Amino acid sequence: MEKEYSKTLLNNFKSFEDEFKDPSSEFRSVPLWDWNDKITEEGIAFQMEQFKDAGIGGVFVHPRPGLITEYLSEEWFHLFDYTVQKGKELGMNVWIYDENSYPSGFAGGHVPAEMPESYNKGTGLILEKQSSLKIENNDSIAVVLLKTKNGFKDISNSIDKENGKNGDYYIFRKTYPQNSLWYGGFTYVDLLHKGVTEKFIDITMTKGYEKNKLDFGNTLLGIFTDEPNLEAAMARGTHLRWTPDLWDVFQNRWGYDLRINLPSLVEEIGDWKKVRHDYYETLVELFVERWSKPWWEYCENNNLVWTGHYWEHGWPYPTDGMDESAFYIWHQMPGVDMLGNELIEKGQGGQFGNIRAVRELRSAANQAGRTRTLSETYGGGGWDMDFKKFKRLADWQGVFGVNFVNQHLSYYSLKGVRKFDYPPSFSYHEPWWSNYKYMGDYIARLSTAMSAGNQINSTLVLQPNTTAWMYFSRTKNHPRLAEIQHNFKDFVYQLERNHIEYDLGSENVLKTLGSVDRNKLIVGERKYDIIIIPETMENIDESTYKLIEEFMRSGGKVISFRDKILRIDGIESEKFTNLQELYSDQWIFVNDFNDPNWMSHLVSDQFTIIEDNINGELYHQRRILEDGQLVLFVNSDEKKSADAKISAIGKSVIKMNFADGSTSLITGTNENGKQIFNIHLEPIGSALYFISSEKLDAELYKEPNHTWEVVKTINKTEVNPDEENIFVINYLDLSTSKSKMTDTYFMTALTALFQENGIEFGNPWQHKIQYKTNYLDLNKFDEKSAFQVNYNFNISKDSDLTLLSEIKAVVERPELWTVSINGNLVENEKDEYWIDKDFPKYRIGKFLQKGKNTVTINAQKMSIFAEIMPVYILGNFIVEKNNGVMELANGDISKLGSWKENGYDFYSKKVSYTQKYSIEKNESDFKVKLNSWNGTVAEIYVNDVKAGIISCVPQELDVNEFIEEGENIITVKIVGSLKNTFGEFYRKDKSWIYGPHGWNNAPEHQPDYSEYILNDYGLFEPFELLQSN
Repeated sequence: MEKEYSKTLLNNFKSFEDEFKDPSSEFRSVPLWDWNDKITEEGIAFQMEQFKDAGIGGVFVHPRPGLITEYLSEEWFHLFDYTVQKGKELGMNVWIYDENSYPSGFAGGHVPAEMPESYNKGTGLILEKQSSLKIENNDSIAVVLLKTKNGFKDISNSIDKENGKNGDYYIFRKTYPQNSLWYGGFTYVDLLHKGVTEKFIDITMTKGYEKNKLDFGNTLLGIFTDEPNLEAAMARGTHLRWTPDLWDVFQNRWGYDLRINLPSLVEEIGDWKKVRHDYYETLVELFVERWSKPWWEYCENNNLVWTGHYWEHGWPYPTDGMDESAFYIWHQMPGVDMLGNELIEKGQGGQFGNIRAVRELRSAANQAGRTRTLSETYGGGGWDMDFKKFKRLADWQGVFGVNFVNQHLSYYSLKGVRKFDYPPSFSYHEPWWSNYKYMGDYIARLSTAMSAGNQINSTLVLQPNTTAWMYFSRTKNHPRLAEIQHNFKDFVYQLERNHIEYDLGSENVLKTLGSVDRNKLIVGERKYDIIIIPETMENIDESTYKLIEEFMRSGGKVISFRDKILRIDGIESEKFTNLQELYSDQWIFVNDFNDPNWMSHLVSDQFTIIEDNINGELYHQRRILEDGQLVLFVNSDEKKSADAKISAIGKSVIKMNFADGSTSLITGTNENGKQIFNIHLEPIGSALYFISSEKLDAELYKEPNHTWEVVKTINKTEVNPDEENIFVINYLDLSTSKSKMTDTYFMTALTALFQENGIEFGNPWQHKIQYKTNYLDLNKFDEKSAFQVNYNFNISKDSDLTLLSEIKAVVERPELWTVSINGNLVENEKDEYWIDKDFPKYRIGKFLQKGKNTVTINAQKMSIFAEIMPVYILGNFIVEKNNGVMELANGDISKLGSWKENGYDFYSKKVSYTQKYSIEKNESDFKVKLNSWNGTVAEIYVNDVKAGIISCVPQELDVNEFIEEGENIITVKIVGSLKNTFGEFYRKDKSWIYGPHGWNNAPEHQPDYSEYILNDYGLFEPFELLQSN
């Protein structure tokens, strides 16, 4: 197992090709499985079988808000063990998620409960300045300083003598983390405090998951840690991170007293650049020693893979991007977090588009000798994420270095507010789920390819982390920080667009793994011929300087985009100037990135890419195998195609097919031992090639060169919805013994109901976690808490009610209340569910009337589970809009165009579009082409047999094997999304991320239809069957 995640087993083409055809579970995606309800063995078995069928390789068991089963209880570990045994049965892997939600470290409240010193000694400092000293309470005082002509004097031990005197006093008080329902009513913990990590490991692992110790390294592969950080333990308004032994650690590390230099961390006073450099370097080193190393050692000793991610998005701000590489090298499989649905181009994104962050991950993995790298992917992208986005984002992070896709999230349940917890959900709930096997296989083959061989880069680009630290203060936003962030990200982007192969270098990693051998800079498992210093690098650590000095003395080269490096360890120094002069032939100064001369030092004749000038966003990754090289090409542009000429040392070129795992030989030109061939990538396209060092025999790849003609249909396009239409009622009337609310948004009423019954913080299952059973223990309500909720909707007065007799209502939590329609009690259908297994249907059709109708729920008493949710009406109807008011009417979707225009505004399932053709001879090639459409994915059926899916350009599918002589029936099923059923409905701006609080915002009363933000899904033009000439 260690070898599979740290060292590749796919070192030659034969082993890679065999794995690529049908990747094993190790290379398949593994979602965060959101355990957010009362978990049962039946639910576990059902969903794991669903995952298996969808091409998924395992699960991370992820406790999360909504969890009813007690975390870390005997029941919890019994259910976890059942999951492991089910994984064995299905050939799937199971992973531990180390926290109840996030950030990791507090064990769902158990660490602060059992170890108060994990938080109550103080975690931060706040500066208060006084001109006349007046201190009445010394309890929170950390340091008191008096400003003098020669700097600052520590008067902490003589406060009583100084009280009442005038002067410039700097008072640093300790701050303490606040209690939060997110931490089970406790606080987050100080991960820099000695023993906190060990306590966390003891509670979570030694006393917990070690119950499955015999499975460690087999079915149970490892542990996911999520966003451990130093910021979450700080109170609001805090100026500095602090831990009780910081003074001693700092003194031992740097040889001077931090206390009298604290003002330099807040203000630009004294030797502020030096002090800030030393302070943040100390925090990094402490975090590594007290968090990363203990976990590394535990996992090494227990045959487990430690993975997960930190706060890498805000680099270079030390609040959430100090130096992730320093932590990555202590993970058996380091990872990043790539949330949302939007790819910010030109490298400037915080999430997708943040090339620097993924490159940092891959580089640290290369240097530490780790093959696999994880990305928590797609979180909060919204219910309307589609297959095109799934592919684009997976390709983008894959080409830069990710080879383990961890989908965020797969919901166990959608009950209550759980359905709003950063969708989408990679689970049976989604209308596109039956097609996910295509994406599951694609991601598996992509990950297999990016895990084969090794990425070998001979150029190291230093990151200006330590420079950025010098400019950070919580009281002043220095513009230099933003400049460093933008300029270095742009520098990395330009390197990628020019197809320069490199690794990024962390000075902490160089200090840990760096050495020089002859004219090579050695960083762990990698050797570098050239070091690149970016323009933004003003400071370099002393340890880095010594490596560079030795590197140049042995003949190494430096390419610097900065004329002078001003500081070493934050102190002004001429050392680098002297070094430049001493080795002027080896020190290449570059004033302009576009100067072609400097790139000549980096170009290898073994592999070159010459792009067409009017290209999209073409990127590549090259991996070296024993018998050749594997190259992935990705075009991330949504609109432009990409073309390039490739030249590579080798004797044969094999094109790998992501769709089915097949391989084929392509013809190119052989020049002086190099293979010359052209590539063309459509928008959001990808291609994989193996350039072999040996002559290979394989089936020849046939480049499509047909001309095509459109086959005429013999009928008008038939349009039929696959399921019942949907209408959402999310405004209601709530009546209790104490109050009445009319025409109220469901979330507003939900919060009010809990608060009226003594739960001041509202719904306990929304963005809060339960410590032990503290929420369940609140379930002590009497009959005085009874309530009634009415959901009103209208039926057009022109409707024929007999055609609406099969209408149903979906009401969640049937065990908590009775349901009636227009005063008539109805029972739920025991064997039917809708979307979620716990969403029952009630037949209400025979009790409907023209005009106003009311679905009523009556609860005899309040329950801790009483989440008032929307009611969903299902049936054969359309939604009419009259002056902005919605009502149900007779009708069906009947024509091409937007589902909204056809009265299927809230519909989220599939609509079938059928065309018939008469084929006289089927000796030609045939393909189905979509023209104008919108959906998450399109399914293509030929003569009732599923031929495949379409999701991206070129919007075509080969259907040769399915066409018969005579009549052929072709059906295109456009698949919608849960966005139009679950929302958000009222957010007018298109967001890159959708989180649980977004559903709290809505108009006070039922809005006009025009205020609903719904997607236009549907087939807008007839599709075409094309026949080759």
